[in-house]
Amino acid sequence: MRKLLLAFAFMVIYSLSANAQQEVRYTKYMFNKLAFNPAYAGSVEGFDLTAIFRRQWVNIPGSPTSATLSGHTGLGINKKVGVGAFIEYDKIGVHNSLDFQMTYSYRFLLGESRLALGLQGGIFNMRSDWGQIINDDLVDGTDPTLNNLPNSELLPNFGVGLYYYKPNSFYIGASVPRLLENELESVSRLAHQYRHYYAMAGVVFGNEKFRVKPSTLVKLVPSNAPVQVDANLMFLIRDVFWIGGTYRAAVGNTYTLPDGTNGSFIQSESVDFIAAFLMKKGIRIGYAYDLTLSPLGMYTSGSHEVMLGYSFVGKGPRIRTPRYF
Repeated sequence: MRKLLLAFAFMVIYSLSANAQQEVRYTKYMFNKLAFNPAYAGSVEGFDLTAIFRRQWVNIPGSPTSATLSGHTGLGINKKVGVGAFIEYDKIGVHNSLDFQMTYSYRFLLGESRLALGLQGGIFNMRSDWGQIINDDLVDGTDPTLNNLPNSELLPNFGVGLYYYKPNSFYIGASVPRLLENELESVSRLAHQYRHYYAMAGVVFGNEKFRVKPSTLVKLVPSNAPVQVDANLMFLIRDVFWIGGTYRAAVGNTYTLPDGTNGSFIQSESVDFIAAFLMKKGIRIGYAYDLTLSPLGMYTSGSHEVMLGYSFVGKGPRIRTPRYF
């Protein structure tokens, strides 16, 4: 077990210093846009609160475990200003991170549509528990490379975003949640926070009995990782029950197979199954399961994600229209 954890720990070091996407991935991204676009703050009716827990790549020791809690609301008569905040926890191998960000957005009214500009800023804490692997039979406890690394560090960061939408009709957005490429010395002398670029879009059509909502999320880390594409299709039945799925793929993922040949340019990562239920008084619950299609699928039974949300307006918990975006 410790050898597997050790291998995973050094895989994380490599990914943070070479060519990986570091930010937490969410299958239920359509319910959690504030985590990667500050311009989304205040775009929904009333105050909105969302919590998501994710267990990725079950059965692989040291695989990612993540949780996030976010909340946001619009201010003023016309709700032109939006404010919010989120906190995100992520554990992978011997590394633990805690990210706290506050968000602000300003909306321009363009007829029935809105154009929001967003800013966020906060603190990122990274802790590395090297004691889990030091003195392992594969690691020399006297190695100065590990002993001289800090166990914890606190790093500032900020981000920007754009979000153009027509309520309950469509949305298009782009964002860079963390602009600063901080060094992560607690992980490795070579590790950095790489800048991630996001693009998103979605549309909904139908009636109160049956609605269809296709959407997509694209994540780019220039020169350091393949482009990750999530293509999602959701169905809303009687404005109460969401059901659908996502296909996730990496584009430009050139890796070497054991026989020395390169992998395909487009690498399927997972097929995801999603369900959510909109309950009375603004409560929503949801679950997602990721079936791994990449080579990691030989070692894991998949990934699980659960969601709990709460929306309310005015003096009491009541939602006049379902939340589509």
